[in-house]
Amino acid sequence: MAETGVNLRDVRAHNRALLLTHILRAGGLSRVELAERTGLTQQAVSKIVPELLGTGLLDERRQPSAGVGKPRTALRIRAGAKHALGARLDRDEYRVLRTNLIGEVEETAGGPLPPGFPPEQAVEAIGATALELADGFDVLGLGLGAVGPLDHLAGLVRDATNMPGWHDVPLRDLLEKRTGLPVTLDKNTNAAAFARLWPHGEPTATAVVLVGTGIGVGLLIDGRLYRGPRTNAGEFGHTTIAFDGPRCGCGRRGCVEIMAKRAPDTRAAAGFLGIGLADLVQVLDLERIVLAGRAVRDEPDVHREAVSARLEELLPVPHWQRIEVVEDTSGEELVTRGAAAEILASFYANPA
Repeated sequence: MAETGVNLRDVRAHNRALLLTHILRAGGLSRVELAERTGLTQQAVSKIVPELLGTGLLDERRQPSAGVGKPRTALRIRAGAKHALGARLDRDEYRVLRTNLIGEVEETAGGPLPPGFPPEQAVEAIGATALELADGFDVLGLGLGAVGPLDHLAGLVRDATNMPGWHDVPLRDLLEKRTGLPVTLDKNTNAAAFARLWPHGEPTATAVVLVGTGIGVGLLIDGRLYRGPRTNAGEFGHTTIAFDGPRCGCGRRGCVEIMAKRAPDTRAAAGFLGIGLADLVQVLDLERIVLAGRAVRDEPDVHREAVSARLEELLPVPHWQRIEVVEDTSGEELVTRGAAAEILASFYANPA
């Protein structure tokens, strides 16, 4: 394979992104600290910082003096400089929120959707709400976490499970046309996992399990969100745990999702979840399972205890291979915040 060169403009863009990301994660850094953390020379930092200040992305604040000499100036992200929108489309409702440049939620809106709603109704509801929240703000784009299966790269909802009429719907393009904003479409499970990942990272091999109107997982492997070659990884709810079990909406029998739905109570449903997760742990060598979604929020202790019990029963592993099971405690808008975070992450990777 032929090697290609790197032009100076690409290097400077990379370094600008590097500085902004370090400032974001630390909450504020001096020029000296930036040089130490990034490995850039102080001269390089001193050239790039004025450019970022000129764009209005940074604020300078004098730090208290710690002794002899001139006190350092801390550089911080100017949170209100830009904003992102995040949306969630479920089988019975939608939500939209606006965040600032450091991911803090500023305003939310949304509402129910009727049974069997068509794509056009979802586009109008999400699009109109997004424009209301964007009014008067410098918005980078709209991220949407939706029910799958879907194609993240093409922006298509392929065949959303238990959503009749949702076949190869160009949802990204429809929302871009409705709002005039750049739109990123991802699975709701991936958006939930991304909310755990950005901006500080999730250091372990983690499955973020979303339990609501359906069941799926977002996979964080080696510090990255894993979508798969067709961007459809994480259809965990439609893996078979009972070959001759009841027929699922996906067409298979005995899926985790249908077994959980047919369970007599929450503890039994979470137990089926644990059976499926035991296989996932074996395949991916997971270290952490994060339970999330509306069903988990309703009864977090029951889910955590039942899943943990199943894993201990099915995976009698040594102490060094224990799996941590926790529930997400960040609130109901995990998917929506993650969808907005995908927009913010793209901006920090290539700031204007």
